[in-house]
Amino acid sequence: MQAAPALSFIAADGQRFIVQPDPAGRPLLDLPADFWVQCLVGLVAWLVSAAVFAFRPGEASARYLLLSGAATLLFAPAAATYTTRELAVPGTLLQWASDLNFLGGSLFAASFVALLLVYPRRIAPRWVGPSVVALFVLWFVAQQIGLFESMTFARRFLVLLGVLATFVLAGAHWRISGRHPLERAKLQWFLLSWVVGTSVFCFFILLPQSFGIDTSPIQGYAFLLFLLVYGGLALGILRYRLFDLGEWWRRVMAWALAVLLLVVMDLFFVYGLQFSTGTSLAVALLICGLVWLPARAWLWQRFAPRNSQDTFDLFQRVVDVALAPPGTKNEVDRWRAVIHSVFEPLEMTQATGQPQTQVQLQDDGLTMVLPPVGRLPGLELRYARGGRALFHPRDAAQANELVSMLEHALASLAAYEKGVAEERTRIARDMHDNIGAQLLSALHSSENATKDARIRDSLSDLRAVINQSSECAETLATTLAELRLETAERLEAVGIEFKWSAPDQLPAVSSHQLSHALRSILREAVSNAIRHAQPTQVAIQLTATDNQLQLEIRDNGKGFDPATSPAGNGLGNIQARIDALDGSFKLSSLEGTTYLRIEIPCNASPS
Repeated sequence: MQAAPALSFIAADGQRFIVQPDPAGRPLLDLPADFWVQCLVGLVAWLVSAAVFAFRPGEASARYLLLSGAATLLFAPAAATYTTRELAVPGTLLQWASDLNFLGGSLFAASFVALLLVYPRRIAPRWVGPSVVALFVLWFVAQQIGLFESMTFARRFLVLLGVLATFVLAGAHWRISGRHPLERAKLQWFLLSWVVGTSVFCFFILLPQSFGIDTSPIQGYAFLLFLLVYGGLALGILRYRLFDLGEWWRRVMAWALAVLLLVVMDLFFVYGLQFSTGTSLAVALLICGLVWLPARAWLWQRFAPRNSQDTFDLFQRVVDVALAPPGTKNEVDRWRAVIHSVFEPLEMTQATGQPQTQVQLQDDGLTMVLPPVGRLPGLELRYARGGRALFHPRDAAQANELVSMLEHALASLAAYEKGVAEERTRIARDMHDNIGAQLLSALHSSENATKDARIRDSLSDLRAVINQSSECAETLATTLAELRLETAERLEAVGIEFKWSAPDQLPAVSSHQLSHALRSILREAVSNAIRHAQPTQVAIQLTATDNQLQLEIRDNGKGFDPATSPAGNGLGNIQARIDALDGSFKLSSLEGTTYLRIEIPCNASPS
């Protein structure tokens, strides 16, 4: 035919068509797009399977996937050769292409049956997989030597039987993997790729051909479905983000159903209603948009998993954990109960190994490790949702949120307890230094009027202690003048000489904190001298610059050894008040004298 100068074709309506074959053959650039698509599918399938085998050379599943990739590289270009021919191809070439296509398809089906015998779990002896491959090869040989009368039977029966076997094996794996979420996730990859890709190809290409329906216009592009198969299987064997699959599974299956609906309607419009291909596709897309998208949204809302845990309820339970008595079993049990109610793990133990700072997913999502929180130990959770699922990154995010929630509750509780302790210390310190000093003065006073005045001052100080900031800010000069007068009266009441030295000009500072600290420090220092030193003289010398105030208190009492004398509250309170104002405090005492030197920044504020 190719050597003929011209060929004449007569249509059923009598119309004549003249074709002039090109002796040079068909140029490559004239080959249609579906030819290159099929060749590309074969090449990509082989590359993907080879890459997986390179990463998992010791796994039987990778070897069978490599065999299937080689089979695809065999049958896809062969199919492209004769499915995209213009009128005819040489008989020998057509025979080779047809035979290679059959051999490749047989090996492809056999490799997937063998693959499902070992993936995701081995369910048959080792010899069964190679035997399946050998059976398909022998079947091919038998067909080639003419043992079958019907070529259609010979080339369809065993392949379709192999496809059905994959469905049966997939169902068996689905049942077996019910309590093994890792295997279930791998199987979902397979179902996602193999069932969607291969079944669509069989139902829309192989099966219609058995009923005499010409599917050649779409057969070439249908080979793209095999890339879906290889992509899914490769990710499954490589265990890529298995814990993410649950979400992808639902989304991809939803879109696969949409594509299936589109193809069904398109075929119905083309072959059933005799629409043109353009009109058919437009109508099918319109119906999918109007029907499928709302239906998909409804199905998603109805069947998508929801978090049944109320956030407010979880927060309350986490706060209960923080409020449990520290160090008790009840505290740990409450935390474990919260975690168990959210993730329902089959196993939950105390985490071992290096403590983590963030929630981590391990073993492809089989395990989730929670870090220690405060005094609570880290937890290791295995088999989420009663063993029915893997831990998802969404679970890790929620666990991190719970951990952060508990950390915040514990930190808030610790801050509250610290504030209570500080307030208790402040009240005790002020009562010791100020009220104690006033009452001591009242006790030593021989005059009733002075005694009453000291008691009234004590009551005033007590109200100030309770209200803390009720005192008005005083200037430094006012505070020191009052302290000079008060100290003189106190020392005079017990017969101790008092010397006061202060500069005429003092910094213009007005600070309640500084006034309160000076009053408390000076009262406590004078009280110590009266109670313990038994001096005949107390001298106070004050010097000041613009930035710093220096106070020296000296008595000529009996002194004491700071290293051996028991530490009382008084000196400790003085040290605490000075530290709070970023000042410095020096104490020295020998027999016959005790000396205190205090330096405070004039602009000091409590730290």
